Amino acid sequence: MLIQLQGIEKNYSTYPLFENVSLKVEKGERIGIVGTNGSGKSTILKMIVGLEAPDKGTISIQKNTAVGYLAQVPEPEQKIVREYLLASFEAVNHLQKQLKVLEQQMCDPDGDLDKTLARYGKVQEEFEAAGGYEIESRLEMITNGLAVAHLLEQSFADLSGGEQTIINLARILLQQKDLLLLDEPTNHLDVQRIRWLEGYLVHEKTACIIVSHDRQFLNNVVEKIVEIEDGQAWAYPGNYSAYKEQKEARLEKLRKDFAEQQKEIQKMKLAIRRFRQWGHEGDNEKFFKKAKQLERRLEKIQKIAKPKDDSNKLGNKNFQQADRSGKEVLLGKGIQKSYASRTLFKESGFSIYWKERLAIIGENGAGKTTLMRLIMENEKLDEGEMKLGSKVVIGYLPQMIEFEQPQRTILQEFMYECSLGEQESRRILAGYSFYKDDVMTQLRFLSGGEKVRLELAKLMQKEVNFLLLDEPTNHLDIETREEIEEILEEFEGTLLTVSHDRFFLEKMFQHFLVIDQQRVTKVTGSYSGVSTVEN
Repeated sequence: MLIQLQGIEKNYSTYPLFENVSLKVEKGERIGIVGTNGSGKSTILKMIVGLEAPDKGTISIQKNTAVGYLAQVPEPEQKIVREYLLASFEAVNHLQKQLKVLEQQMCDPDGDLDKTLARYGKVQEEFEAAGGYEIESRLEMITNGLAVAHLLEQSFADLSGGEQTIINLARILLQQKDLLLLDEPTNHLDVQRIRWLEGYLVHEKTACIIVSHDRQFLNNVVEKIVEIEDGQAWAYPGNYSAYKEQKEARLEKLRKDFAEQQKEIQKMKLAIRRFRQWGHEGDNEKFFKKAKQLERRLEKIQKIAKPKDDSNKLGNKNFQQADRSGKEVLLGKGIQKSYASRTLFKESGFSIYWKERLAIIGENGAGKTTLMRLIMENEKLDEGEMKLGSKVVIGYLPQMIEFEQPQRTILQEFMYECSLGEQESRRILAGYSFYKDDVMTQLRFLSGGEKVRLELAKLMQKEVNFLLLDEPTNHLDIETREEIEEILEEFEGTLLTVSHDRFFLEKMFQHFLVIDQQRVTKVTGSYSGVSTVEN
């Protein structure tokens, strides 16, 4: 056993985050942690690595266990990327610097070449003995796998936030720790990088605790799911799909047990009232004693907690749908779009028909969002025609959500955009997890996930029959993603989306607009069957 958490409690102010969390991690075990945003998934990783302390309980780590931790936000560094990656290998790094100096001295025509070569040979032997060439080989393998080899000579501080996170991931993998704590490791990774990481983690058999909203990644990598819910940790053997089946079975049993216990409690309460009534009517102490005995039994019953009520879930809300459109919803003919000297696509054509569900897929930068913007007429084609069919009413969720009046509250924005009264607006917003004082939050303070939920709430009140979604599941926890999928499954119009969520794409779509080699082509099939062009 590498790590054991026992009876962990954690509070923020007066809010209890964890009440009694326990978790064991065995050598080589790969565990996925899931739960709603704010449930404390990242906090568990921080407590293990010592960045936060539990208020109660113990965290035991096996002696000499090396732990690698990937945070969502990397710490700033001023080093060159290669030096940053090798920083933990102090001896190897020092010897490598000596080799580079000696290589420069060899080029000096006035230097003592024989002496330099002799020194170089000795340092080279020390470098090899310290595992330098193995580390170099691993460095090449990992940086190529994560497609960051071209960044090795750049300054870490000059990289984008996404690039810094990928470099941090490469650094942790390079160090070959006994246990990896990975907080959203697939953030900023395209599909090709994610697939490489999946293969690496499974092949290396390193113990991992992974916090992720990527359901396909969890399916392909982990062997156990731990769900953090209501301050408790529930463990399920298997991958994500196995966890969903087991959880539903557990909840179904809980619902039945709760209903049966409630019936038994009601019977006992009724019997108590009857015994007391008979005692009063007959002035018989025997009935009062029986009532008291039942009351003691009732007090000793370990009551089953009431299962969560799903009535407020997003999936129980429906779109206000417009009349159906014509059979042909969108026709693209001879379309072409370029930026400066870069052509995204040219001489492409496709048709989208009523009730089809399509996803746009392609490499990063291929033009997926641009194609969506062209359909919305937010940008203009260089050549060709993009024509909407008859009676098409578009609803659009952009990737970057901005508000014209960020000082407005959620309630003010919703009432204004949907032309609804306060009471009705509050009722609807509660279905999107905006309760009571939440609706008084100003738009400028909303997180990415809160913005998506609000925009969906607004969109749901509009009569649309052609829905365009640009990365609709970004920033959302798994539970909310699945609620959105339930909404979309009920939508009876035409659906077009851009998404990197492989689980979502596999589950929801049978038609794809594939952008590859500057062409947009319509393909029918499963996502796994048509996604080979996507990075």
